[in-house]
Amino acid sequence: MSGRNIYTVLHLRFKLRVAPDVLLAHSPEAAAKIASVEGLIWKIWVKQDYEFEMGGIYLFANREAAEAYLNHPVVQAVRSNPAVVHTQSQLWEVESSLSALTRAPLGETTDRCLEKAVGGGIATDC
Repeated sequence: MSGRNIYTVLHLRFKLRVAPDVLLAHSPEAAAKIASVEGLIWKIWVKQDYEFEMGGIYLFANREAAEAYLNHPVVQAVRSNPAVVHTQSQLWEVESSLSALTRAPLGETTDRCLEKAVGGGIATDC
């Protein structure tokens, strides 16, 4: 991978015994801790009230940071909460050049790839 940064997306999903808003009401403190996780670029909080599910879509700088986050105390606290029935996680590598063309929020990579695409170039180093 010759020095390229391979972003990693983590999709973390929790099946609950209670409505998601019950757990989300206690989440502002957790959100502050999550925001300081090394390698985390952003997190989107997601929920399905009618399915009693909640989770997040996370963008990490690399796979190692995403894997380490799965053992973070915040994640372990949610997993061990009696209101959580099941946990599922998936890791995905990000295809940066195509993601940049569709305006994915990848920071500098997005800007560089868009400049090349607008100029008619192929963004092979994204």
